[in-house]
Order: sequence, then C-alpha cells, then structure tokens
Amino acid sequence: MRFASILLCILFSFSLSAQPGALTEADIKKQTRFIEAKRQALLGKTDEAINLFKALLEDVPEMDAAMFELGRLQYAAGETEEAIDQLRKAYAKRPNEVYAAFLAELYQASGRHKEGADLYATLIKENPEEEVYYLERAAFLVRAQDIKGAISAYNALEQRIGINLELARHKHALYLGQGDTKKAEKELTALVESEPRNLQYRHMLAGYYTSQNDANKAKKVYQEILSIQPADVRAQLALQEVSPNKPSAGGDLELMALLGRPDVDIDLKVGKLLPLVNQVAGSQDAGMGQRAMALAAELRRVHPDEAKAAAIQGDIFFHTGQLAKASEAYKATIELDDTVYPVWEQLLGTLYLDNQVSELRKYAEEALDVYPNRPAVYVNYALGEALRANFSEATSLLDQARLMVSGQPDAIAALDELATAFAGFAAEDTAGPLDLAKLPGGTAGPVGFLWNNTDNAAALLAYDSPTNTNALFLEYLGDAQAAAGNKADAEKAYSRAKTAGSKSTTLGRKLSKVRS
Repeated sequence: MRFASILLCILFSFSLSAQPGALTEADIKKQTRFIEAKRQALLGKTDEAINLFKALLEDVPEMDAAMFELGRLQYAAGETEEAIDQLRKAYAKRPNEVYAAFLAELYQASGRHKEGADLYATLIKENPEEEVYYLERAAFLVRAQDIKGAISAYNALEQRIGINLELARHKHALYLGQGDTKKAEKELTALVESEPRNLQYRHMLAGYYTSQNDANKAKKVYQEILSIQPADVRAQLALQEVSPNKPSAGGDLELMALLGRPDVDIDLKVGKLLPLVNQVAGSQDAGMGQRAMALAAELRRVHPDEAKAAAIQGDIFFHTGQLAKASEAYKATIELDDTVYPVWEQLLGTLYLDNQVSELRKYAEEALDVYPNRPAVYVNYALGEALRANFSEATSLLDQARLMVSGQPDAIAALDELATAFAGFAAEDTAGPLDLAKLPGGTAGPVGFLWNNTDNAAALLAYDSPTNTNALFLEYLGDAQAAAGNKADAEKAYSRAKTAGSKSTTLGRKLSKVRS
C-alpha cells in the first residue's frame, strides 16, 4: 500500500509539472531536472533531492509541482516548518485536493490546528457539498480547543444533510466536555425525534440519563423502548438497575468523571490532560505525577484502542522516571498507529535510557522501514549496535546520519562526540576528553555513564537492572567483578552479555578465563 501511494504521488507530480500544449526545449529541460530530482528522492538521497528541487525553483519559481515535492522531502527530513511554507505556496499557486490534504497533514503534525481549520474553511467555501471538509474542520477546531467553532462546523453540515448519528455524537460529546448537560441532552433527544422508532438512539439517550444519575428520565426512556419492542432484553435489564446516585464534583474528580465518559471526544480529553502532563514534565513533582498517572490510566481504560491514550500515558510514565512502563506504553501506541514519528523517537530514546538495548535495535530497525530519512533513527540504531560492541556497524550508521544533517553544526558536533565515544570503547580507552553533555542522555545516559565508570564495580552494579540488555555495559561489569576476584559474578555478567547479542571479540576469552 505504501508503494502504491508513492507511485500515485509521483504520477500526480508529473501530471502537474507537465505544461499544456506542445513542449518547448525549455519545458523539456525543466521536466528533465524535475525527473532527476525525483529520482534522487526515490534512491533515498534526500539532501541531494532537496538541493535539486531548490535549484529548480530558483530558476522556475512558478513550478508548483516542485514546491509540492520539495515540501514532502523537507517533511520527511524533519523540516516541518519549511515543508509547510512550500505547500502553502504550491496550494496558492494551484489549489487542489492533493496539496490541501498534505498541507492539512503538516498542520496537524506541527500542532498548527487553527491554520488547519482555516484551510478547511477555504475548502468548504470552494466546495460546500463535500461533507468531509466540515468534519475535518471541526476536528482541527477541537484540537485547537475551539469547541464553539467545532460545534458551528457540525451545525453547518447538519443544515445541509440533516440530523444524523455521527453529528449528534460529535456535538453531544463536545457539550459534555464543556459541562453543558442541557445541550448534550438536546442533541440526543433531537436524534430520537428524527427517527422515533430507532431503538439504538433511544438506548443512547437512556444511557446518557443513567450516566447523569437521572434515574427517572432513564426509566421513562427504557419504558418507551419496551412499548416499541417488548422483547428488548437490554431495556428489561436496565429497568432493574437504574437508580439515583449522587454525582461527585470538584477538581480531579470532575476531570476523572469526564475521562470516564466513552461518549466524550478523546481529543477534548487529551486537551484537558495536556496542561497537567506539561506541568509534570517541567516540575518532576511526585504528587502531581501520581495525579497524572491516575487520570491517564482512566483515559486508557476507556479508550484502549486509541493510540493517543497510550501515548499520553507513556509520556507521564517517562516524565515520572518509570522508563520500563513508558516503553511499553509507547510500544502499544505504535501497535495502534505507527504513522506518528515523534512516538517512534520517544520510544527509541526511552529504550536507550533504560538499557533495553535488544529492544532498541529491534524497534530502530522497524523505524527505518517507516522513516528511512530521519537521522535520529540512524543514531538510535547506532547506539544499539555500539552497546553490543558492534562498533564498525555503529560507525557506519552514524556516517549515514551525518549525511542527513549536513549544514547543522550542532548536530554534527554531537555526532562527532558520539563517534569519539564509540572509538574509545572499541580501543578500550576511555581516558580521553569527551564532552559528555553532547551525548544522548548526557552523563546519565548509558554511553556517558559507561565512559565515566568502566572499572567502577559499585557504580556499575547500582546502574544494573533485570531488564538490562546492554552487552557492552555487562562486559564492563564482568571486567570489574573479575578484577575484584569475583569470578562467579563475572561469569554471570559475561553470560548475560553473550545472551544480549554481544559482538565483542574478547568476550569469549574472558568467559573461558573466569570459568577455569
């Protein structure tokens, strides 16, 4: 499917770059340059392709197809703002659905939700019959926390197509999130009135009344259901269970109640939770972290199949120092939706910091299949290889990352420091100067920590954990234990390094020595 999508984009680009009528020699030269730039992109030479498209646009600034292709490449390279600039120019030059759809994707990826909503407002004016434009505009407005605007978008569509289940659910959920129970109720009652014999709609209304602890209204609706369909088992059972309860209120209890409602839009819930997550990240406050974890657990319980719920739980675990739990939440996120790159990068970084090196290598390899043009993926893969003493492969991966960050001095300097660390480990010489702050994770990250503690048995033991598959670390731990005369412990450490996939050329000899 991915290949088919790429092919479609290529054919679309060619069709847009072609000029009507007979081609002049200048047109043919433009097409040739366009095709060569596209060829470099398909070969994975992203930087070269970007430069070729930029040069083409300098000479042919009106070529919107080149703007589109340049924007796609810049987005793949992590240059989202530059990509947005190109797509906006391309769309202004030649408005069409392909440009608009990709521009909307960029707006969403960069959190520019208001601009995404404005884009769909323009599309609605141009094609008011297209229902999906109203829905997309409303979704952007919800993410922007402009609930009033989102409801207006749904209302505009409802005026065109009439009351239906999808719109009623969306508006009902938004009103609930705002605490406007009267309007939330009105959406469901209008839905019931639109199709009085639709039992699904009546069950939704009765369920809402039950959630609001309004047993009398719930009972009335269930009785109406049974008057239409006396054999409705759900209504029969519900009538036995409905009873008034006092609602809870106040602070986290209100938010917990909101998160617990399956009929409230998840984007609205995430928007309510994000400020607390950001506070946890900035303050590292334990009590605040406990609150956030409880709320995120409720969100995940209600939305077990939503990647957003798993991701926000992963972020909270990460910022409260629970790296193993964070990695599991990020893995779950990717299983639900593998198209959000920042989650991949967060997972790889978490696995690295938690010394889950075998998992780091596994997921870095998977990430390369999905995002072959992201330098951070290559760096994490290099870390995974270096931490199992496969230094030649690690260096090769760093070289590929270096090609992708040409022109970025800070990134190149960080890669140079990492390459120096790899070389020091390979030569078993960690006495040289190294700017540890430039390494992934700094002095507390596995590479920085090892550089400072290769022969410190006590520190190495304190840093160890049952899930540790950092083969290089385990070999150094074995070395320190062997030097202290603890052959049995050293053998265990060396054996764990071997099981973790160590490529060390000296590990076998060391194992034989402590076993003798």
